[in-house]
Amino acid sequence: MIETLKRIWKYSEKRHKHLKIALLFSFLRSVFGITQLIAIILTVNVLCGNSNAKSSILKIAILTAVCIIGNFITSYFEQINTLKSGFYMVADQRIGIGNHLKSVPLGYFNSTSSGKLCASLTSTLTNVETAAAMTMIGIVSGLFNTFSLFLFILFYDWRIGILSGIGMLVYLLIVNKQMKLSRTHAPFLQEAQNNLAKSTLSFLQGIKVTKSFSIKTGDQNLKKAVQESCKENIALTSKSMPSQFLSSICIAVFESLILLASLYFYAQTNYMDTVKLVVLLLFSFMVYASLNQAGSMLSMIGLLDSSLEEIDKIKNEKPLPQELPVQIPSSNTIVFDHVHFSYGENQILRDVSFSIKPNSFTALIGPSGSGKTTLCQLIARFRDSSSGNITIGGANIRHIPNEDLMKKISIVFQNVYLFEDSILNNIRFGKPNASLEEVREAARKAHCDDFILSLENGYETVLKEGGNSLSGGEKQRISIARAILKDAPIVILDEATSALDAENEQEILDAIDILTKDKTVLMIAHRMKSVEHADQILALKDGKIVQQGTPEQLKTIPGLYADFIASRTEAKLWEVNR
Repeated sequence: MIETLKRIWKYSEKRHKHLKIALLFSFLRSVFGITQLIAIILTVNVLCGNSNAKSSILKIAILTAVCIIGNFITSYFEQINTLKSGFYMVADQRIGIGNHLKSVPLGYFNSTSSGKLCASLTSTLTNVETAAAMTMIGIVSGLFNTFSLFLFILFYDWRIGILSGIGMLVYLLIVNKQMKLSRTHAPFLQEAQNNLAKSTLSFLQGIKVTKSFSIKTGDQNLKKAVQESCKENIALTSKSMPSQFLSSICIAVFESLILLASLYFYAQTNYMDTVKLVVLLLFSFMVYASLNQAGSMLSMIGLLDSSLEEIDKIKNEKPLPQELPVQIPSSNTIVFDHVHFSYGENQILRDVSFSIKPNSFTALIGPSGSGKTTLCQLIARFRDSSSGNITIGGANIRHIPNEDLMKKISIVFQNVYLFEDSILNNIRFGKPNASLEEVREAARKAHCDDFILSLENGYETVLKEGGNSLSGGEKQRISIARAILKDAPIVILDEATSALDAENEQEILDAIDILTKDKTVLMIAHRMKSVEHADQILALKDGKIVQQGTPEQLKTIPGLYADFIASRTEAKLWEVNR
């Protein structure tokens, strides 16, 4: 319990103010509750003839009014600050995790499903949002009130105090058992919830395939995940119900024992009068009400703990380290020096060495799975090499601050992703403070200004998720406009025309010519048009550079490049028999 409360406190480090205010008003609410007890004691004194009714009525009325108004004000500020601390705390965590995920290697996203990450950032953090602050305040204030009331009872009548204390210990033992059960089974429920989110996302992403091939069976994984989630929810509930019933029975039993003991002592007139009897009964019932408040919050610790651990797994993923001393590139020369890269036990690149001169065009060819994309990702430091060095302008990329490194590189991917935002903001990703005219100039160079203006809202048109409201060629040109606007000296291209029609291909090739003018260019190439004007060819196979040279040098030498030319020439001459 203590560790969980410490973790909640750490999570809310920027929101301690709201938590402290909520705790303060929770304690004040307890104080106003005592005014109600005093009013009841005065009333009992009047009924027992110990006080004058006329002189007591005003006091009772004032105390009651103070109690009602005080409870209303303190409850309001307690609740509003509890909600603020929960909402703001989770908002900080979501932003922090988003920033953290930008610094972790791409390999992390290969080994962790997007569904699981989505579940952690939405449903798991929502559980923390609604439960963390409320649980902390409920436990701390509940236990504080319980202990305070217990001390009062103990000093007021030690016999009833001891009986109350025994009941409290028994209750806490039962709750402790419930906490252990919750901690044991909560991870299974958490995993089931993650699988449900993953299966739901997979089903939605593959709905076209499901409808095309097997609409009756394509949702089996989703159905299984739903059933597993139901099963784990029922399992956790069924295992915790006995202890919940026991804790309720415990309170009922000890409240009854206190009532009987108080009546017994009252019957012994030498030991207790009517006023003392009423006070003891009231405070005894109050102590269990406060204890039950804390206990109900304690029973949630296991589920909350599981959610916090799930979030901590993401936060503890190590980002790519920034090595010292900081180095600054002196040029745009790219050098690979005996670079190896493995993903787990799978070796992707083996002893790769080459250099790319500034303002030159290097084409990277090779069969699928040869390591071309990985090689490009290493330059941008999306991943770190297992051994060897990669330098830009003489500076090791491990020593270049990530922000400075990314300022030097523009990347145009084959599979373009556009955000669910306006076209203007999508292009501005290349330069967030760019003016509208700068954006339009980049769009004109990328041959997309005309089609953007033809849309109903022009540059303010909000795209659908992934840019799916546009054609492949339109998305590709917007991504090139983004890269043109960024105007980085190094451009990496994953063959941008491999899946486009001839009309779009020519427009995109023209845009790429503008993008790559006077730049250091590395292109993953699949077409002859992309390589015939290259200054250098790098032929990659099984993670190794098997050929390196100019197109003129390599086209007459048997090998990967000659095979590349032959296969493309044959495909170009091929015609469908009619």
